[in-house]
Formats: sequence, C-alpha cells, structure tokens
Amino acid sequence: MSRIAVIQTAFPGDVILCTPIFESLNSAGHQVVAVVRPQAEPLLRHNPHIDKLILYDKGKGLFAFLRAAGELKSENCDAALILQRYLKSGFLPLCAGIDKRVGYDIAEVKLLYTDEIHYDRNGHEVQRCLALCQGFSPTSGFSPKIEITNDEIKKARELLLKQQINIENFIVIAPGSVWATKRWDSYRELAELLRKKYDSDIVLLGSDDDYDLCRKISAEGPAHNFAGKTDLLQSAAIIKLARLAITNDSAPAHIAAAVGTSVAAIFGPTIPAFGFAPYSDESTVIENKDLYCRPCNAHGPMKCPEKHFKCMIEISADKVLRECEKLISE
Repeated sequence: MSRIAVIQTAFPGDVILCTPIFESLNSAGHQVVAVVRPQAEPLLRHNPHIDKLILYDKGKGLFAFLRAAGELKSENCDAALILQRYLKSGFLPLCAGIDKRVGYDIAEVKLLYTDEIHYDRNGHEVQRCLALCQGFSPTSGFSPKIEITNDEIKKARELLLKQQINIENFIVIAPGSVWATKRWDSYRELAELLRKKYDSDIVLLGSDDDYDLCRKISAEGPAHNFAGKTDLLQSAAIIKLARLAITNDSAPAHIAAAVGTSVAAIFGPTIPAFGFAPYSDESTVIENKDLYCRPCNAHGPMKCPEKHFKCMIEISADKVLRECEKLISE
C-alpha cells in the first residue's frame, strides 16, 4: 500500500472535479494526502477517501509554501499526482522530497516530473484527472462526489425553514463567478418566471463578493438572498435539497452534479468542449452556439473582447426556462 499525495490548488470547482481521484486511489488500497486551498476545505471535510488534508494558501507567499512543503514532507508520501500545471504546485512535491512525481505533459514545469501523462484537451476534466492514476488505480468508473452528513442536512433544513422557505419545493440560483463575462444577466427575470411556473421559492447562493449581485436579483423579486451566509459545504447541503440548481460555468454547477441535484449551467465565453461541463446525466448546458467569437478565453475574460457580449445577452430567460422545464419533467 502506497501513500500518495494529490495536489490540486486551483479553484473549488476544480477540486470537486478531482474528487474521483481520491476514490480511485482508495479503492486500490492507497492512502491519500490531499493538498488544496483553504477555500476548498469544506468540500473535502467529510470525504472518506482522504487520510490527510493539507491546506496551502498560495496567495500568502514563501512562508505558506514552505509550511505546506514541510507538512507534506512529514507525510512520507511515495508519489505525488500534480493536477495544477504551474510553478508552485510543481515545486511543492519536489521540496517535500517525494521521489515519484506525476503530472501532465503540457505543464510548464514538466521537467520537475518523473512521469508525464498526456493531457487530453478533448476529454472531460474528470477523465483527465483520473488519467493521472495510471499505474496506481482504475482510471474510469468514478464521478465527483461531495460527502454531506445528516447533521449538515439538518442545519440546511433549519436555515431554510427559518426563512420560511418551502423545503419541498425550492430552486437554487447561483448567479456569481470570479470571471465577469461568465455572469449571465437575466437571473431576476428567470426567478420571476420560475416562481410563476412552479410556485417555487428561489434561493440565491454565492460568496460575500456575490452579495450585491444577489441583492439586485432579490430586490422586489421572489428570491431569498443567502449570498455570504453559507460556506461551500452548507451551500452544497442546500443545493442537495433543492429541486433544481441554475448556475453559470462555475463551482456551483459542479457542486450540484456532485450532490445529485439536476443542474442547468449557462455558458457564455467558454464552451463545454473545454471539459468543464457538469459531470452528470441530470444536467444541461445552455449556450449561444452560433457565435463566431466563441470561445474567446479559457476562463472567460473580465470584458467582452468584441464589446457586444452576445454570448450571454442573446440567451433569453425564456430559453433558460424551457431547458429547466425539461430537467424538472425528467
């Protein structure tokens, strides 16, 4: 039995998509040490396939790096699977004295690896993650999961009931994104349509940074603003209880898929072919497919390069509603 480090220090959505690695390695008898950003910790707090969780805040400079490297070194790992393709993540297992270092062949620090795995640009990110398990454990048959305890579900129910939300009939909307052009602008109109169509309560989820965005949607409208009031695990518990989740191309889409809730994801500057669509049969991607300028960026720029933002503006609330109707009827 080996002790294997999995290093994924990207955004929470990326961490969710790599959770199949933990299950795969554990199924083959390996012990797993996960290295992630502090923001992603709630999502892995109850994961039964992780033996040790190391938090590395990349934004805090050299001291944080050395502390994470020292903590990782003390775990005496036999190998490291490195999902991030950049300098700090590549150096971390090297400084921790891990002899076998496995990463992608497109990484800018691949010279630091002992083994390179082909990065399939045409595959889903889940499949790309599992490819790193070659030689260690199965590379298929697993999907993203977020473990939520009964206590977390109970707390979510209490939080919803406190706001007089019908826990048997509510829909989650997560309108935020780190990237400005990934934010669809018609959620308020959609919330009103959903309310009329299904008599559902609408719950808005997001971070502190999304509060004002959610406030504009909920102002004089049928929605409850929970932005900044829940951490990622509490948000996941609420999404698990929801009838449906509607999101941008962002972490909440992956949270919904990972807890088994139907999800409609709105894609603007990015496209599903990048490999980041919700990994679920109970999902749909809504996009403006016919634009000459899509995709314009791997993540979505802060401003539309063409200055028209048609990838989002031309997606109507009625169109999104029709796709939601399909998911709900199924």
